[in-house]
Amino acid sequence: MKTNVIGFLVAVLFSGATICAQRQADVTIPFSQDIQQIVLNPINGHVIVKEKEVISDYNPETQTVGWSIKKSDVVTVGALESAQKALDAIGSVEGLVGAFQSSDDIYFVQESPYVRAILENRDLIVNSITGQVVFNSGTAGYRILQSQFLLETNEFLLLASEGKFFYSVLWNLQNGTEKWKAEIGTVASMASALKDALSFKNTASEDKTELKGDAIYTSVNGILYKLDKQTGKILWQAKDKINKFFLSQSGKNVIVIKNSGSMLSINQLLNVWNSQDGAPVWKNDIKTKFIIYLEDWADKILIAHSSGFNFYTYADGKKVWKKDAAGSNFKQVNSIGQDYLYVADKTLNLVDGNGEKKWKKPVDISTVPEAPIYFLDILEDNQVLFLTGTSGNLVDYATGKKIWKKDLAFEVKRPVLFSIDEATNTVLAYNDKKIYKFDAKTTAAPKPLAKLKKVKNEESISDIESFDWGISLVGEGDVIGVGLDGAIKYQNAYDEPGGGKRKLTKAAGTAATIAIGTASAVTQAEIVFLQKNEKGEYIETGRANVFDKKTRQAGQAGSVAADLLSKTVVAGAKNRFNAMKTNGDYAFVLSKGANGPELVKVKKVDGSEVDKIAIDNNKPIYEVDPVNDNVYYVFKNELRTYSGK
Repeated sequence: MKTNVIGFLVAVLFSGATICAQRQADVTIPFSQDIQQIVLNPINGHVIVKEKEVISDYNPETQTVGWSIKKSDVVTVGALESAQKALDAIGSVEGLVGAFQSSDDIYFVQESPYVRAILENRDLIVNSITGQVVFNSGTAGYRILQSQFLLETNEFLLLASEGKFFYSVLWNLQNGTEKWKAEIGTVASMASALKDALSFKNTASEDKTELKGDAIYTSVNGILYKLDKQTGKILWQAKDKINKFFLSQSGKNVIVIKNSGSMLSINQLLNVWNSQDGAPVWKNDIKTKFIIYLEDWADKILIAHSSGFNFYTYADGKKVWKKDAAGSNFKQVNSIGQDYLYVADKTLNLVDGNGEKKWKKPVDISTVPEAPIYFLDILEDNQVLFLTGTSGNLVDYATGKKIWKKDLAFEVKRPVLFSIDEATNTVLAYNDKKIYKFDAKTTAAPKPLAKLKKVKNEESISDIESFDWGISLVGEGDVIGVGLDGAIKYQNAYDEPGGGKRKLTKAAGTAATIAIGTASAVTQAEIVFLQKNEKGEYIETGRANVFDKKTRQAGQAGSVAADLLSKTVVAGAKNRFNAMKTNGDYAFVLSKGANGPELVKVKKVDGSEVDKIAIDNNKPIYEVDPVNDNVYYVFKNELRTYSGK
């Protein structure tokens, strides 16, 4: 998966009046071969450059190439044959390669400072700071299909393919060796499952890996395995195929969700398995159309699904509340302290921790049940804000009464876009060419702050942001600025610079936020899974990122992460991260210029074009650094740097 822009939006399809002239690159670095891909390293701001046979690290501050990995460094004659056999075994099964491999050759491993790279059909895992190759499929003899970085132990857990079999592999980064390898499936079985999913015979599984104590739980092709982390021994293997699984905080239970039916008519079955042997704990499955929310309380679990909302004891699956929370067609659940705010059908409800109603009657939040919910949460201490596809209003949390007598009415056929300034609790909302602005003190439904005459591609408007000068809207066909008084400051319309699909900018997000894993043949709905203690307080379960205390502790322990993330690197990464979150003064757009395609930098405060870069085609390879606004553009074998203005 590719990184997302943080702090600014990249729009495409630009045309319009030219204000500034095109300029030459500030720095041009020639490489030996045509450049196939570039990736901005969010940790240090360097650019990783991929040629056909070389991967390099370019430092824009020193204008020099640091580390470099050549084909000859990773491909040896002795290992060539075994690695190629592993590749051929996968490639021989139609559709299997595409299900696992990314469309790019370089990407960051989730929550790590390592990059996965493909060089001459060799899978590499590379230290993005030093260029050290910590894994090479050319010498290991198998291909990586899935990878997970274990920060606490400085290891990689891999799903690998060798010949006709799949293996779970624990790879030690300190010495670059395999700790163990366990066979967990065959290429043929995986291919069969993918074909079934694509033909609607079954729904695809969401395969993943979870670490709990000394045990590893991993699902491959919908089969769940429990392995001993120290030895790789398979402790048990599930008999039935699953769709998703979650581990309870106690470690005693595995929450398992199975899909039944087809893509056209799907149901879900939920049960709890004993983590010691994989046997079902509950006598009967919970059968429903879909699961929306799970909350683990150690000895019990709250389950909200399409037709029910209740706590169940882990021991026997019995309901804790005498009856389910009122309603049907449940859509969303928000935990608010000890209470639960939820949407059933087209109404908003509130119950306490015992399932008792806190409002006399539910609150209507939309005119049609199928209207999407764009926002639902506490805006201020005693107010709930809802924004749906048809309506918006503030609700008094204590009484359940709407604060505005009349809802904000939205055009259901047009998207609702919003942003909230948490410091002031000010809300911006956009729908059907109208911009609304209000806060928790607003006593009546606000009238539009501004009405736009024409929006070229309203469906693409995806960024609304408030500044001290006014409001900015950015989309594929429009860049618009509105003053604080509602007057339109500028409204620029843009055209497509050519037909076909374009390669969008992949400006760096937070370090290593790219998820690496198998590409599911069928998109699955996201299920919220949270954990609380016996007092109902949230438990932190998220894994550490590269900036936090655990990483620095790992560094002090003398592991590879220590060399990778020195105090200097961590400090620099934090500075970059903070800058990314606050940089939103510009929009970068592709323009159909008078002399051909251009990359244009637009200043949001007044809509002026402050920079313009000529590009050679409609599918440019480029990156924009959100910290310093540098643009890195590829022209054949050249990496051209345009310093931020």
